[in-house]
Amino acid sequence: MSIVNTKEGYGALTKLFHWLIVLLFALQYVGANIMLALGRGETLFGQNGGFYYNWHKSLGLVALVIAVVRLINRQVGRLPDWAPTLTAGEQRFIHRAEQLLYLSMFVMPISGYIYVMSGGYGVLLFGVWKMDNPIGKWESLAFLTKWVHIIFSYALLAAILGHLVVVLRHQFIVKDGLIKRMLPRKGD
Repeated sequence: MSIVNTKEGYGALTKLFHWLIVLLFALQYVGANIMLALGRGETLFGQNGGFYYNWHKSLGLVALVIAVVRLINRQVGRLPDWAPTLTAGEQRFIHRAEQLLYLSMFVMPISGYIYVMSGGYGVLLFGVWKMDNPIGKWESLAFLTKWVHIIFSYALLAAILGHLVVVLRHQFIVKDGLIKRMLPRKGD
């Protein structure tokens, strides 16, 4: 397997970044639901809401770095041809969903960062390093970016679910092995 994409298939870097983002998105959705569900003074697994908020913010910044590197990797090489078993409608959907996924990989962490900084909450990166606030408290900006963050979280979730529906349809109904295109190949 090539390290970058080729006409024949996705490269090792694309597959790595894909699965890293999948993991980070999953952790972010779980963490967000935990932090929003915990009341003041409540804990889960011995940690309070502040812990989950800081990890959510920290992982969001990690996801932004991975998104930048992933986008650079995307520009190297080329995308493989469409799988021959994808319908024209599926190809159009995948193309639009991918655009939304890439946009969200940037909008989500950037809007979250601007929200917490302009809201005066700050970021304690992985509970260790307090990041400087280059924005300062700015309530109207915090309000706007909070809603951008929320709206894009639902748009991102819809794109992810649509992506999963296509993959699962091909895995269990069409049975064409489409998912193998994004899995490491044996012996690679």
